[in-house]
Amino acid sequence: MTDFPFSHQVSLRWIYEQGASMVKGLKRERLKENMEIFDWELSDDERFKISQIPQCKKVTVLGLVFPEGVSSVDLSELDIVEM
Repeated sequence: MTDFPFSHQVSLRWIYEQGASMVKGLKRERLKENMEIFDWELSDDERFKISQIPQCKKVTVLGLVFPEGVSSVDLSELDIVEM
């Protein structure tokens, strides 16, 4: 592992410490990096700082913007996850 974790590793560690499910990786290198989150822990100060980041927990269909602008979306193609 590097001296400092990558930002995605910090995110994954935070998710893990919250008891939430994690997403998979497809590339061997990313899978290896993802597994390294079990080699360290966030400090209390780091947890506190992360908890202070404003969170946006809602997504609207209009928020699905593509380079061409707002597009219609077939909602049957989206995975709906209950929290």
